[in-house]
Amino acid sequence: MIWQFDFIILALALICAVASISLKDLLSAAIVFGAYSFVMCLLWTEMGAVDVAFTEAAVGAGVSTVFFLAAVLHTSRQVKPRRHGRFFYKFIGAAAALAIGGVLLAASADFPTWGDPASPASIHVSPHYIINTIPDTAVPNVVTSVLADYRGFDTMFETSVIFVAGLAVLAILGRFGRRTRDEAPAEFAAVPVAGQSPIIQAACRIMVPFMQLFALYVLAHGHHSPGGGFQGGVILAASFILIAISYDLRAMIGRLRERWNMVFASLGVMIYAGTGALCLLLGANFLDYSVLHRILPATSPIMARSHGMLAVEVGVCFTVMAVMVLIYVNIASHGKSDKGL
Repeated sequence: MIWQFDFIILALALICAVASISLKDLLSAAIVFGAYSFVMCLLWTEMGAVDVAFTEAAVGAGVSTVFFLAAVLHTSRQVKPRRHGRFFYKFIGAAAALAIGGVLLAASADFPTWGDPASPASIHVSPHYIINTIPDTAVPNVVTSVLADYRGFDTMFETSVIFVAGLAVLAILGRFGRRTRDEAPAEFAAVPVAGQSPIIQAACRIMVPFMQLFALYVLAHGHHSPGGGFQGGVILAASFILIAISYDLRAMIGRLRERWNMVFASLGVMIYAGTGALCLLLGANFLDYSVLHRILPATSPIMARSHGMLAVEVGVCFTVMAVMVLIYVNIASHGKSDKGL
C-alpha cells in the first residue's frame, strides 16, 4: 500500500461524505454520494479487495445513485428548513458521530497491523482457504469459493434478504389490482418521448447489448476472476434501467414485464435453495455440491462443487437483477410504472 495514495483517497472520501450530508440540494447530494462510492471503489482496489471494489462500483456508484435520483424526483429537491431546533439536532448528530468515532478509533488500537502475518486471520482462516480452495473446489478465485461454497448458507440468506427487500418496496409503493401498465410498445423507435436526445437513445441501443453480454461474462467467469452472480445481476439490471432512462419506463417494461420480474426474483431464490435440497435428496448435506457428481456426467466430486457454485450464482444473478429493476420501477414511478426519470 502507498500511504500517499491512501491519504488522498481517504481525504476525498471524507470530503464527499461531509458534502453529501451538508448539501441542501438533494440532487447534488445524490451525485456527491455517487462520487463517494467511486472513491471507496478506488480504496478497495488499492487494498487488493477487487471483488468488493467491483460490487461498490456497480451498486454504490451505479444503481444506488440512480435510486436516489428517482427518489428525489418524487419527493423534493431541496431540504425543508426547520424553524426550531436545527442547531440542537446538528449538535446531537455531531456528538453521536464523535462518540462513535472515538470508540472505533480506540478499538482499532487492538487490531493487528495491515498485512501482519502473525494475525489470527493470517494464521488460521486465510491459509485454509488459500491452500484448500483449488484442491477442494477447482475454483481459482478464493472469494467465489468462500461465498458460494464454504459460506454458502450466508450467501443464500443474503440472497433471501435481497428478495424480501424487493417485496417490501413492492408492498409499500406498488399498486395492485387489474392494470394495463404492462402493455408497452414493442420497439424502441415506437416510444416518442419529448425532450429525449436521439443521440442518447442511439448510444443506448449500442451499449445495452454489450452491457448484457458483459454481465453474463461476469456471471460465468466469477470462478476465475473478480465477479459473480451479484455483480453480474447488478450490471444486467443496469442495462434495463438504462433503457428506462434513455427512452421511457414503458420501453423497458416491454422487455422485462413486472410479472417476469417477480418470476425471476422468486426463481433465483428457488434455484439456490433447490440446489441445496437436491444435495439432501442425493444423501449429502445441504449445499454439499460434491454429491452432484452422481447426476452430472463425466464430473468428479471436486468439479461437481465448481458446477454447484455456478448454479447458485445463476440464482443470485436472477434475484439481484429482478429486484434491482423492481425497486427502480416502483421508486421512479411511485408504483404506477408509467414513466421514469
